[in-house]
Amino acid sequence: MNPNEANIVFLDQSSQKIAKTIELLRSIYKNLKVFVKEEEIMRFLEHQAPQLIFLNLDLQPNDGIAILKEIRSKSFKEIPYVVLYSEKQDDFLQELAFASGADAFINFQSKATTMKLFTFNLLWRRNIQYHRNSEADLHIDTERYLIYHNGQPIQLPRKEFQLMELLYTNSGKYFSKPEIADLLWKDNSIANKRIIDVHIYNIRQLFGKNIIHSQKGKGYRLIRTPAA
Repeated sequence: MNPNEANIVFLDQSSQKIAKTIELLRSIYKNLKVFVKEEEIMRFLEHQAPQLIFLNLDLQPNDGIAILKEIRSKSFKEIPYVVLYSEKQDDFLQELAFASGADAFINFQSKATTMKLFTFNLLWRRNIQYHRNSEADLHIDTERYLIYHNGQPIQLPRKEFQLMELLYTNSGKYFSKPEIADLLWKDNSIANKRIIDVHIYNIRQLFGKNIIHSQKGKGYRLIRTPAA
């Protein structure tokens, strides 16, 4: 996608303070929209998936972090980058923003030209990441604990997610039951029970029986793009 055609959304109840930035960005990104009310942006997100969302931290009655959490609870085929901004520079607020799923936290006293470069770099990084992820049938988002299969987000129980993450990050390597039990449960006795087998079965039910290959004497390994 041409970066200039990116959908960019602002939610700000005092956008006059950033009018120069909005004006400059809108001269580049024709699909930029500014919303004042939370319900307006939520209605928009029901039908559109913007590439980049800017949220003013100091919104009312729900602040930017609360709205960020609501946005992150939605399922998007392409996950938008979300940026929180504020005139405040409190370290605690920045930590809270990142813990809530923000991709960036910035001070909006920045010059419009600086914001132009910031926006361009974010969109460039996002496009590179998206194209890399789209090359595979399977992608794991460790920050949001989601697994994307053919572009669709899937949420697994904690241990099944950890098992998928272990196999995914070591794609092609076999893990025996004792190794899995030690790494995920810190309890070797789990290897002698049916717990791992059940988790493997559940994963195969969701992603296809060929997603995890087993070999006697070696264990299990994950196939990122299994044959149909």
